[in-house]
Amino acid sequence: MKKIAIYITTLFCMVSCELTDVLENDPPNNLVAENVVKNETDARALLSGVYSTITSFTSAYYYMYTELIPSALAGSMSQSGGGNIHGQFSINDVKFDNLFVKEYWLIFYKVMDIANNSIVLTAELSDEEISPNSKKEIIGEAHFLRAMATFDALRYYGQFFDESSKYGIVLRTEPSNFVTRDKARSTVAESYAQILADLDIAIADAPDYTVSYRASKTAAKALKAKVLLYQGKYAEAAALADEVIMSGSTSLESTFENVFSKGLKSSEMILMTYRDENSDNLDNNRKRFYTGRVGTSWFTSLMTSDPRKPFTYSGANVLKTNNVEVFRPTYFMRLAEMYLIKAEGLAFSNASLEDASAPLNVIRNRAGIGNSTATTIDELKDDIFDEIARELAFENGSEWFAAIRFNKIMTLKPTVTSSNQYILPIPEEEINGNGSITLADQNPGYE
Repeated sequence: MKKIAIYITTLFCMVSCELTDVLENDPPNNLVAENVVKNETDARALLSGVYSTITSFTSAYYYMYTELIPSALAGSMSQSGGGNIHGQFSINDVKFDNLFVKEYWLIFYKVMDIANNSIVLTAELSDEEISPNSKKEIIGEAHFLRAMATFDALRYYGQFFDESSKYGIVLRTEPSNFVTRDKARSTVAESYAQILADLDIAIADAPDYTVSYRASKTAAKALKAKVLLYQGKYAEAAALADEVIMSGSTSLESTFENVFSKGLKSSEMILMTYRDENSDNLDNNRKRFYTGRVGTSWFTSLMTSDPRKPFTYSGANVLKTNNVEVFRPTYFMRLAEMYLIKAEGLAFSNASLEDASAPLNVIRNRAGIGNSTATTIDELKDDIFDEIARELAFENGSEWFAAIRFNKIMTLKPTVTSSNQYILPIPEEEINGNGSITLADQNPGYE
């Protein structure tokens, strides 16, 4: 079950069986003479290090803190032992010295750095040390992982909503060292260009889709559709989302519940983190990060009679011992999101009401709420937003960013009074440690 809003609880140490042997060795993050990449086995180990970084105990911020702001949007969050550091997210008054702001920034850049090492060191191998096809696929997969981390960094720390803005992020496209450490922020346009360039390489060279816990050409196309949507390139986003839908790599589950209860066996997952039957063991305290509850809000009103509610949240404010009650933030993209991207892209690119309604109705009917009754495009846009909130609640910030795209954020969350609050401040440590960034480069509103 999804059980999202109540249990902001994570599975820190989930790795694929095929990665286990690799991850028991010295992580090839800080490369030294003893663990440089010498052959295909080493290259695959280095690539696997990106995935283990995303899912490790110390790095679970990658997919966990994406929920602090969105959860606050969906309802008044009551923290259990969270204190002011969590409360800043709930009221959209985050300070630049907030611990989570720093940790969240660092994990994105750690992922980028290992991906950069994977790209550079794998490219240096000869044909005798690695087959040309394996080299191409490893490098393509690493480009996807760098694109994903870069896009997430942009969404949370750059003015992603304004492509003319100078407030992009620090782009890291080579391994970090004392020479490359100091680097200025790029513009938002430059940030998007880098993300799309990486995704185009991944679409061309990453492996075909085989399992949901590894990056693939399908995942790269899905992420590119999402990036294009954020850029406002609606027709392109809709077309690429449709390409993912029609590819046959994944298929919608028959019910919303099955999407989550089937785990790795779900046919709908495009990209998720690996977990096995032991990953939901509540005795493992490393799983527990944050607990809260949904209060009375626009979201709970929206979900009142929705069939997905029992599988999304409940009224309890304690962790359960039954595994099905545990929040599992183990997925990054699934096929239902592609249908909603297609619907949003069509609705905002002057498509007909019938065409834009069709992909939306697929998801609504799977949920059991029937076709949209919208009679105008504006009404349909409202229905699309509501469906994003219901279907993708608490999935990687979906409802937060949708509220920004649909210009609903300040209505739904009165504590958001400025677009400055759409994003987080650049961490204090980055400003102090990066010689090319000054206090003047801080995001507006956080100076």
